[in-house]
Amino acid sequence: MGFRTLLESIRSALATEIRGGEQPGLTWKRRLWLYRHGFLSSKDAVWDLTPGTVEQYLSDVEYRRVRGIDDPYTEALENKLLFHLLVSPTHDRLLADVYGVVMDGTFVDVPGIPETDSFEQLLGRLADTPAIAKPVQAAKGDEIRRIDRLDGQLRLDGRPIERTALYETLTDGRDRLLTEHVSQAEYAARIAPDSTNTIRFLTMIDPETGEPFVARAVHRFGTPSSGHIDNWGAGGLSAEIAPDTGTLSRAVANPHRDTTVEGWNDNHPETGTRIADCTVPGWERISASVRELAGAYGRLWPHVGWDVVVRDGAGSIAVLEGDPQSVDADVQAHGPLLADDRVRRFYRYHGVLSSERRGPA
Repeated sequence: MGFRTLLESIRSALATEIRGGEQPGLTWKRRLWLYRHGFLSSKDAVWDLTPGTVEQYLSDVEYRRVRGIDDPYTEALENKLLFHLLVSPTHDRLLADVYGVVMDGTFVDVPGIPETDSFEQLLGRLADTPAIAKPVQAAKGDEIRRIDRLDGQLRLDGRPIERTALYETLTDGRDRLLTEHVSQAEYAARIAPDSTNTIRFLTMIDPETGEPFVARAVHRFGTPSSGHIDNWGAGGLSAEIAPDTGTLSRAVANPHRDTTVEGWNDNHPETGTRIADCTVPGWERISASVRELAGAYGRLWPHVGWDVVVRDGAGSIAVLEGDPQSVDADVQAHGPLLADDRVRRFYRYHGVLSSERRGPA
């Protein structure tokens, strides 16, 4: 590693760790070895980083370059409203229904999304089904709120709320998208019934063939710590999905969250339902649908993490969103991405890999 690259890695790592997230109990010798290779110390508890494997992991320094792969169309992917308006004309069947939009504290009628342009219409929908309110621009489960009625009582995230307070929450000035609360397939509800449990598909467009492929797929499940969301960073669990069969691995917990769930789990810690060896029903159809979607928008977004809910046992899905910066820590907790030659070629082509880590063409 050149001196400038080494200095960049160490300086970047130290700046991040000063803000928090470091792995306690490491010697400075171990920390400096991690920094020299571009990794934060927090990854030491999650990834199998050894002299023999370190070159196969996408590093934290390289991860910072991932977002640029989808430029100049990254913002259209991150903005949930723009994403829906772009994708719905061709793949509406794969998207969660959008009920309405709140902008600048007001329910508005957006062309292409005419269904709910008032608070009263939203309340009318809640008589039949829950709804989700989420910021137009947010990530990692930030401020996703579940709205429903139980015995006539309005609830927000399962807690009773008065009509006026709900209105004030939804119109507090942050732009929000109001969507259906997707009913998930029986297998996912059986494992973790209190959360919407998504599959994160990391897809890439092969620069040589132009064809989409799935670099990795992980299934996330909520826990008592993560609440109604399944986000790994919030305390959820992550299991890898075998690409050929749809079979789940053991599920790993985030070691940097203060939760009651730890390490690797064969069963869900709350329900006791087995995760390991469970097979996602309709997997072939699900995988094909995501690859088709990725291919259709590959020129705009060659690198996407699609968050998908399986609706039923036949492989019907709802795509909740796409994420351009989608290599979360749990994705490589199940093994290094760069061990796959296709993935290494992809990141090399897009200038993500550090020069000394590019390997043979």
